[in-house]
Amino acid sequence: MVTINDVEVSEKELFRKAIVSELGPVNPTFCKFALELLDKVPDYFWVEAASSTGKHHPEFSLGDGGLARHSLMVYRWLKMLLEANEQDMREFVPGMVFAALFHDCCKRGLPDGSIQDHTAFEHPLLSAKFVLDNAEQFAKDNKDFMEQSIEDEDAFKHNVAVAVSCIETHMGRFNTDRHSKTVLPKPKTPMQYMVHLADYIASRKCTTFDYSMMEDDDGRKETSR
Repeated sequence: MVTINDVEVSEKELFRKAIVSELGPVNPTFCKFALELLDKVPDYFWVEAASSTGKHHPEFSLGDGGLARHSLMVYRWLKMLLEANEQDMREFVPGMVFAALFHDCCKRGLPDGSIQDHTAFEHPLLSAKFVLDNAEQFAKDNKDFMEQSIEDEDAFKHNVAVAVSCIETHMGRFNTDRHSKTVLPKPKTPMQYMVHLADYIASRKCTTFDYSMMEDDDGRKETSR
């Protein structure tokens, strides 16, 4: 739980608000998928700290719910980076926002696999697989609905592809580990770099976070470029 204006709000509710605000207006199908995925991520996502050792993340992302709070902060930093960016990235923003929120959803393993007591180095690939597998199942379960709008279906597929590519590459140049043979893919596109940078900044120990993230300092709702 976090406190906003003296009111306690769950991390999950903040996820819902971000998803509805960012994805609902541009691709309702993708928004519906993201909301459903909130109930399918591993249970530990909502209770674990962002770092198993406490060495690599700021204080707010440690303790119960720290991993979810870290993901919310990655989303917040992504919004700020998009505001400062001069490129028109509107067609990629929904997938990037999704990636920011779900990039660590399988940080300690897949929900139907072996859950580790520490961060799985290959978690970008596990999280991307989890998203892609669930997206494919969602498309099958909602086939009749999606076929009513080819444009919406195409947007859904595009946004999923963007999200998966950004999740896979969110570790940036930190793509090897002496305890693993896995070599993670590095960012190559501007959208991938931006998600990686948002995650990198959100992980710095000097970082703090205002949870009234849906508004800027003077109360105006932010917009994504």
